[in-house]
Amino acid sequence: MRILRNYILKDFFSAFIFSLLSLSMVLLLGNIMKISDMVVRKGVNIFDAIQILMFFMPYVLGFTLPLAFLLGTLLTMGRLVGENEIVAINTAGVSSLKILHIFMLMAVAGTLFLFILNDRVIPGFHYRYRTELKNIYTKNIGALIEPRVFLEHFQDFIVYVSDMDGNKLKNVYIYETKKGKAASKVTFAKTAEFAVDGDMLKMKLDDGFRDETAADPKQLYRLSFKTFFIDIPISKPKGAKVDKKPGDMTIQELHAREKELKKLGVNPLEIAAEFHKRISFSCSIIIFTLLAFAVSLIVRHREKSINFGIAFVIAGTYYLLFIFGETMVEYHKIIPWLGMWLPNIIIGAIGAHLTLKHAHFK
Repeated sequence: MRILRNYILKDFFSAFIFSLLSLSMVLLLGNIMKISDMVVRKGVNIFDAIQILMFFMPYVLGFTLPLAFLLGTLLTMGRLVGENEIVAINTAGVSSLKILHIFMLMAVAGTLFLFILNDRVIPGFHYRYRTELKNIYTKNIGALIEPRVFLEHFQDFIVYVSDMDGNKLKNVYIYETKKGKAASKVTFAKTAEFAVDGDMLKMKLDDGFRDETAADPKQLYRLSFKTFFIDIPISKPKGAKVDKKPGDMTIQELHAREKELKKLGVNPLEIAAEFHKRISFSCSIIIFTLLAFAVSLIVRHREKSINFGIAFVIAGTYYLLFIFGETMVEYHKIIPWLGMWLPNIIIGAIGAHLTLKHAHFK
């Protein structure tokens, strides 16, 4: 069994390293083009641009690692099945379950590594990446507004937007609160436009409502509007301070931030979703490995082009489910943990079913 294990591991790591390097280069290429544009057209110092690229690299690794496990398993199993080596192994008395154990042990180790990477390394590097970008555009006060961040550099206001295109915003929440107290007024708008006038952020809100508590906290007044104007004083940050997005926080910071927002009367939906996303995405390595093992037993091809195509379909389906889950959470259709674990539940169930149906366990 040791000889067989080493034989499979050698084949797997060759395919894994090839896949990891190839996928990472493809993803880095798009970012390199953006960095080049900053240097050539916007006059950014080349050393600053290289530093930004270095900060971005761990984020790429966190994305490509599960895909490399997926491709590594497909290519390794594809060769074993395509050359009938799996039949010879089963005939020799080694069940498919024992072979699956080899892949799953590697997947568990990869999951633990990715979890540490997602929790301790990537958030810090991604935050520094965004900070360096912000330093470049620090003269543009409008750059203070970022999607999917609870922005607190306004006097007695917390602002949250889900998307941004130039000076146009989508799904805007404005919480008016005194320091240390819950929000007394909450304004929501489906769309908005903003302009910066000195130290004032002027916003035009469309299609929304404004909730306000009365002297009796049990009473709530709601004003629906088609158009609403609001001026928000800007507390200019010293230097180019950048608020942390949920993706820039460790799990410990996410937990602390969630408690903080609840005290202010703000629904920490984004924080809860990021918490479960961090763990769920780390476990995607196990899910990908299980499904890749099962699919290889069905397809029975060793050609790399076919296995790359299968990997593309599996990964595409997984990330579409992830986007669907995030959207459902954002619109309060399902609870955060279900939305973030949805792709793992569906893909994992398919992988387990196919493995039980097609693998040789005797």
